[in-house]
Amino acid sequence: MTHLIADPLSTNIHPLRVLDLPAAGYILDLARKFGCAFGWRFDAESLSGLVQLALQHVPGLEIRSCESLIRRLQLAGDLVQGDRGLELTPGGRERCQSTFHALLTAPEWRQAIDQIREDLSVFSETEGIPLMAGGMPAAGDRQAAMGLAF
Repeated sequence: MTHLIADPLSTNIHPLRVLDLPAAGYILDLARKFGCAFGWRFDAESLSGLVQLALQHVPGLEIRSCESLIRRLQLAGDLVQGDRGLELTPGGRERCQSTFHALLTAPEWRQAIDQIREDLSVFSETEGIPLMAGGMPAAGDRQAAMGLAF
């Protein structure tokens, strides 16, 4: 089994405990915020791409095997393959609101989400590829959405 943690002292963490580490919360939040935003089926590859963008904007975030963690989140019942692709289950949404609430409402993470939105917008404009099917909520709309989500 591939370890998801770079710290050699942490290699003894049980595979299910990995699901409570911040990286799992970030992945769930990215799926929740961007899962319906693309003009194509949101799959593990799309989610991995969003994680790569997040790695650029969250100092100290390291995920050694994003695909493995996504699969573990699916096996744990937090993510499911729905009609539009990967979606959070009610259990996954609950974990975002309980286990990861403080992490996902931290100013640093909210700033990283804004940066990811900006990166995607710039990519869409410069490459001429319409990335969003219905459009992503703008950074200003984030506060209203956060109020509804939490």
